[in-house]
Amino acid sequence: MSWEDIHVDDYGWIGKLTLQQDGTAIDISSYTTLQYILKDPSAVTSTKVAAFDSDGTDGILKYTIADGDIDEVGNWYVQARITKVGAVLTSDWLKFQVQDRLD
Repeated sequence: MSWEDIHVDDYGWIGKLTLQQDGTAIDISSYTTLQYILKDPSAVTSTKVAAFDSDGTDGILKYTIADGDIDEVGNWYVQARITKVGAVLTSDWLKFQVQDRLD
C-alpha cells in the first residue's frame, strides 16, 4: 500500500520507501539497522523496525503498520534511517495525510 487513503486507526498495511540518490534506487543490502521514524501531527516521533522489501539491492524498505501506530488525524511524516558500521543514511521526510474514519 502506498502512503495514501489512510484513516485513523488503520493498521496491517505495508508502507514502503525507496532510498534513492539522484533519482536512482541505491543498494542498501549491507545496512544492518533498518528503521522507520513516524512523526504524528503533534510532532511526536516513534521509531519502528523496518525490513528489506526483497534483498535490499532495490533500495526498498518496508514496515507493517501496527495497531495503535496511526492514532491521530492530520499531516504525518515518515523517514527511513538505516545504519551500518561507519555510515548512516536517512531519506527525506515523506508527508502523508491521515483522515478521520468518517471521510
